[in-house]
Amino acid sequence: MSMPGTVVAGIDGSDLANEAARWAAAEAARHRCVLRLVRAYQLPPSSAAEASSLLWSHAHHQLWTAAHHARAVVPELAVEQAVVEGDPVEVLLHEAAGARVLVVGTRGIGGFASLLVGSVGTALARRAPCPLVVVRGPVLSDAALMHTDRTRPLVVGVDGSPASETALAFAFAEADAWAAPLVAVHAWIEHLETPDAPGGLAELEEQERELLGERLAGWTGKYPGVRVSRELVHGPPARALVARSAHARLVVVGSSGRGPVGRVLLGSTGRALLHHALAPVAVVRPDGPGTAQDRT
Repeated sequence: MSMPGTVVAGIDGSDLANEAARWAAAEAARHRCVLRLVRAYQLPPSSAAEASSLLWSHAHHQLWTAAHHARAVVPELAVEQAVVEGDPVEVLLHEAAGARVLVVGTRGIGGFASLLVGSVGTALARRAPCPLVVVRGPVLSDAALMHTDRTRPLVVGVDGSPASETALAFAFAEADAWAAPLVAVHAWIEHLETPDAPGGLAELEEQERELLGERLAGWTGKYPGVRVSRELVHGPPARALVARSAHARLVVVGSSGRGPVGRVLLGSTGRALLHHALAPVAVVRPDGPGTAQDRT
């Protein structure tokens, strides 16, 4: 278990894991946190002591490399390193308890191989006790990571559910820390049909616009320095968020639900973003303790 507020990054020696370490370093610096790099590994069932020693040494070298990438972004950053034997999912879930955020790359080697087939990354998205950030490709340069760039906003999906409320809490806190604008996207109708209601589509759209404003009102009051743009879109929310990810610093989405079933599900929007987004993706669970401090 990590100290409260720590930024934890899962490392596996891949290029994308090193990109995750770079993103996590900037995140830790923005929030004045410690960065903890964790390399989980599993021994083959009948491995010899020599093999165990070799794997342990190799894991430490991978951590050293990741720490080098992290310190290239923030030279003065406090970086902890841990090699842990065990199942990568269980190790990272334990490390993430109490953390501010858990960061991983999408595709790697060994423990973090391919979110596209849904192993470690999707398991973490369903179960992580804090917000999970998945780095899907090369992120910004070292300088760009640490300097304000108002051309790259954060994007958050809003649907009025408890999941999107905690996603808003995380997104506003991130936008405030990064001094970045925030785009709130509400996909309110997936099929363009004329609704059977007084005033038709225009009246319903205005109602949805007011609803979006109500959802944002408390957060804009809490974070008056965050410049917020509101977007109502027609069509599936996943398509809208993936399209906006091309120019985003981070895309934030809530995971599915509540109760014993909802807690282990990742919604279709979250799955689509993990597969197709062009920016890092944050998945925030509605009951994750990592977001509790931001609730109003």
